[in-house]
Amino acid sequence: MEDLSFQEVEEILEGILNNHKIAEVTNGKGQEFILFRHSTAEEILQSRCVRICSLREAREEGLPSMEDIDKLLETKNLIPEQDDRKLSDLQDKVEGQKKLLQLTKISGRRAPIEEVINKLNLEIDELRAKGDSYYHLSQERKADEASLLYLTWSATYSISGDKYWENFDAFEKETNLIFRDSVRIEFLSFNRGLPTKVVRTLARHNLWRVRYVASLKTGGSLFCRNLNDLTPDQIGLLYWSNYYQSIWEMLPDEQPDEDIIKDDDALDKYMEIYAKSREKDRNESRLKQGSGNLAQKQKLSAWDKGDELIITPANPNYMNLTYSEERVKAGDASEVEVIAPNSRRARNRRASRRPEGRTR
Repeated sequence: MEDLSFQEVEEILEGILNNHKIAEVTNGKGQEFILFRHSTAEEILQSRCVRICSLREAREEGLPSMEDIDKLLETKNLIPEQDDRKLSDLQDKVEGQKKLLQLTKISGRRAPIEEVINKLNLEIDELRAKGDSYYHLSQERKADEASLLYLTWSATYSISGDKYWENFDAFEKETNLIFRDSVRIEFLSFNRGLPTKVVRTLARHNLWRVRYVASLKTGGSLFCRNLNDLTPDQIGLLYWSNYYQSIWEMLPDEQPDEDIIKDDDALDKYMEIYAKSREKDRNESRLKQGSGNLAQKQKLSAWDKGDELIITPANPNYMNLTYSEERVKAGDASEVEVIAPNSRRARNRRASRRPEGRTR
């Protein structure tokens, strides 16, 4: 996706920042331009209420649930086993092609592999759609359709910026069904959001990076919405921007090459290996710290010897003792001063007892 032109990047970014996208739809007489904007948090909440009501109505009408349909399909054996095997084979082929794509660095050789992956994914979608057709009349699908229609209404605007339909009731009563269905299909594409590859390309592009870094330094807002009401594309762009920013802030010796940064699969693999290496280093460091703490805990103490007070260098446990500067009571009630052998007081006392003219 690095081949996006400057104008394309600018147009996509402008749409993400301001939460809108221009779409051209068929109204039965010709083409018409409309505007899509992601629904607000309140509208999404209302769509969930619509779904709950629709689900209740579907149960009252006697429509089967998806669980009921699953049991029926299993009993009647309506989904051939070869379809399941074919789906599994296609998924294995896709994984194989993705691994091959990771090993291929020349862009001219990558394009045919990407084309094969796209064709395989299309076959997978068609095979899944074949099985999904059995669930068309389920309770859940009816409820999902009602919720989707509400979101379609709430996200559709005229070019002037006003809601295209004043309310949801007007949308449901729209007589131009070709136009309404065309709007719904375009909304489905818009609501899915941008592909991850496009978002990652935007996150690396200088046109966006200069805004992102400026926002980090100044605390300025990047989007037209508050943080608690961001669109999926805005959240995705923030996530990948932070991901790449952490890579650009890595130490020079640890940072991947620019060619790897531009290759999504290669970069993900690099960061996976890097994370495992860091985790291994942390575990080894914790192990060393744990061993040091254990050795410290195992050090003997003069207080642990009970009535016996060991202070002579001849004792094998002499260097394993911990000492205090306190005076303790010996068994005969006289005071015995326990001094650490390497302390300043011990060195001074040894020096004072040394014969004159003799040096250590």
